[in-house]
Amino acid sequence: MTWAGGSGQAWGIALIPLVWFAVWLGLHMDVLGARLIHFSGRDMVFGVEFDYVMGLFWWFLLAAFILVCFEGEQRRLLSIGWLAKLCVTLGAMLVYEQHYDLDSYNYFRTAVSGEFWLYPGYDFRQDMVPSWRPLEGPGVLIGLGAGIGTENMARCMVIMASIMGPFYHALKVGFAFLGLLGSWWFYRAVVAALGKPYPQAFYLLVFFPSILFWSSIIGKDPVQFLFLGIYAYGGVLWLAHGRLAGLWYVGCGAYGVYLLRPWTGLYAVALLGLVSILGRSRVWQKGMCIAVSIVVVSQMSQEGLYTAVGLDILSEPEKFQELLESKAEGMAQGAGARGGEEVVRGEGSLAKAIVSGLFRPLPFDVTNPFTALAAIENSVILLLALVALFRFRIAYLRDPLVLWPLLMSLSWALLYGFIMMVNFGSGVRYKLQVWPFFLMVVVCLVHREGRALLDARAGRRQARWSAARRLP
Repeated sequence: MTWAGGSGQAWGIALIPLVWFAVWLGLHMDVLGARLIHFSGRDMVFGVEFDYVMGLFWWFLLAAFILVCFEGEQRRLLSIGWLAKLCVTLGAMLVYEQHYDLDSYNYFRTAVSGEFWLYPGYDFRQDMVPSWRPLEGPGVLIGLGAGIGTENMARCMVIMASIMGPFYHALKVGFAFLGLLGSWWFYRAVVAALGKPYPQAFYLLVFFPSILFWSSIIGKDPVQFLFLGIYAYGGVLWLAHGRLAGLWYVGCGAYGVYLLRPWTGLYAVALLGLVSILGRSRVWQKGMCIAVSIVVVSQMSQEGLYTAVGLDILSEPEKFQELLESKAEGMAQGAGARGGEEVVRGEGSLAKAIVSGLFRPLPFDVTNPFTALAAIENSVILLLALVALFRFRIAYLRDPLVLWPLLMSLSWALLYGFIMMVNFGSGVRYKLQVWPFFLMVVVCLVHREGRALLDARAGRRQARWSAARRLP
């Protein structure tokens, strides 16, 4: 068995120094893992050094999975991406963990004990099946719970620990693998849109700094990223090719997203339906979207899910912005925090939120080394977005493959931009949800081949419309 493309020796030479460095890091975990030991040391049965070794073991095991289950170009791309994950997950991530108090420590405790601090006395090991309703009953304090997203994340931790063992670094490697698969599904969406492989898109997704890092942490983000990738793949099959099979992927991906962050799952489905109606789709596609929407709305109304996920606020549009602002003010603390009410309230705050969600932090927002890295990244994207804006044509909005990711990006910025305004630490992590959609639109508009693709699609649409008008 060799690495892809007949380059086994080259991959072996590249792997040796990486593994040697990872072993060296493991031998110094008493220093690098000081904060981890402080918060989670009592949960590590065999000590932090052995815990790190188990992370390496699972990285090799999942690398073998890639080699066995994939072949050719797929194996090569995933192998390169998995090597990058090794550098981040068992290398650069240690520096991050050394400086911040992370939610991942609480989730790790849940993986070991089955308990989460927001639900004292409740054992998630006895309730491992994901649910779309908040917990009720003995052991759950009404008003204290964090909602179905946190509850399902606790269940996810218990499930993964039952497979990979109660090892922090092994679980982190497992989440990184889910993040890699998320990039892979987004890449499959790009291939479906182009009609041919385009490895450069995979490299952009895998090596884009924010995607590489935030899809490798222990938390909701890598899992949600995977489900969003599945949703994106199904969306392209549906919008570009009119394939009913695409709806299966859309449903699977959106349901997984809903279980972790209901708002995101709901607006993802709603926007895909809206684009199907507005984006020059076939008549039967529009009719199906309307019928499904009626059924879903009716079912949610009967089961009272509006209140369960906060959708009842939409019945009072004047309170919608207030809800977003209040949510942001509650997060105006911790790493990357910038303040509260004076930041998010005031005239034009919605527009500021959208711009902040898509492009901040920028160099004038830097508060620590991590926001500095994000500022560099966002500065590059802002410049590319300005170039894309000058090359944009209104006719492109008729293309569902442009309209859909644009609406996804703007909707995300509207919902999460207020958080970005007050807390860069949380905002840059949440931004993982939107990066693939926004990146693909911007790069497509900037790149000459991308614009040629859009122009060709526009020409084919115009030819179909002209032919339809000539029919008797």
